[in-house]
Amino acid sequence: MACALGTVIVLMIQERGRTSATLLPTLSYEDLTGSLFTPLAGDAFRPPKARLLQVPDFPGATAIWGSTGRDRRGHIWFGFSASGNGGSARLYEFDPVSDFWRDHGSVVDQLRAMGTYRQGEGQVKIHSRIAGAVDGMLYFSSSDEEGEKEDGSAPPKWGGHLWRINPANGKWQHLKATPEALIAVSAVGRYVYALGYWGHVVYQYDTLNGGIRRKEIGSIGGHASRNLISDARGHVFVPRTRIESNGLPSAVLVELDSDLREIAATPLDAYFGKSAPADNHGITGLAYIRDGRILFLTSRGQLYSLDAVDPKAPRSPAKLRSLGWLHPKGESYAAGLFSLGDSARVAGISAQPNGFEWVVSDLRIGVSAPFQIDTKTLTSVLLYGSITRDNAGRAYAVGWHAIPRGKGPLVVQITP
Repeated sequence: MACALGTVIVLMIQERGRTSATLLPTLSYEDLTGSLFTPLAGDAFRPPKARLLQVPDFPGATAIWGSTGRDRRGHIWFGFSASGNGGSARLYEFDPVSDFWRDHGSVVDQLRAMGTYRQGEGQVKIHSRIAGAVDGMLYFSSSDEEGEKEDGSAPPKWGGHLWRINPANGKWQHLKATPEALIAVSAVGRYVYALGYWGHVVYQYDTLNGGIRRKEIGSIGGHASRNLISDARGHVFVPRTRIESNGLPSAVLVELDSDLREIAATPLDAYFGKSAPADNHGITGLAYIRDGRILFLTSRGQLYSLDAVDPKAPRSPAKLRSLGWLHPKGESYAAGLFSLGDSARVAGISAQPNGFEWVVSDLRIGVSAPFQIDTKTLTSVLLYGSITRDNAGRAYAVGWHAIPRGKGPLVVQITP
């Protein structure tokens, strides 16, 4: 049962005919979801202050594709992606109090150290969020792009890997190699979920016993959602896409329980637009809200709510509701979503012709207002990011910007 005050998870374990209860740590809903529910001081409807962080660099570094997370100390974690066949993404930790960056190494170096490296293997992306589970570990995935077909007919040559790291000592652990590229990770409580392409393949990792299960949900062509969503019950929500008899693409949000049984499939009417399915980014932003709701955005900018489930019916499907367009002007590309601490206000990131905007929305009255995100003199900026805020309430948007060699990683620290 999840609530704003705290969560206790009791697991009934069958062992040699005996049933025993295992009590996992008591965690706040904030810690379970990697969120911060400290309310803002003052009015949320005001221009945000944006600070461009001086980020680490390494050969081939290109971008941070929304790969952020926080540990229970409030340190912020980032997955830096790279370019080139045989290249490797790297993992970094940032202390917002001291502005100190710590390099936790590259994916390929870790594969070599663990004896699982294949000659020539690259892992150029850490694309997933970096999500903390009930065991205190941080979970993320890596993937490569060499040899993949954008029409979905072939996965990348080197596939993907599911990882975890102990934030206390920086020790990595390799959990699973997959033929699919793993693009997204979600972890709330006992279960960790990863999303692979092509075909929207879900992997479930059980932090209690180390078990791994796989289920294919289905997706068309070269389409891959940038996120999947899980809740404190261990349920996971994944888009399923297909081509209808009229030749048009459609999408439903599939809900699986912790046994990977499908219990609901609800239409997502504002999922696909006029662009090709391969150009659609699916779920681009999500935020856990103090009252138990989970909000998410499609790349077209439609805001949805997964309403909190009655604790008396924990296996019931969550109710999906559309809350309309995030931006007051209507449809526009949406790239991230953050809770602003209470149950009433969130802020999203919206791409506009003049740059990216911080869009504050009051969920009680359905009113939103946009404010420019000042990226100074940077050019060709792309921004992404969800959930991650530090202990001072600052949000972290990430992406890339133009530099002399092409693209370079970007981190924008936003004070609402």
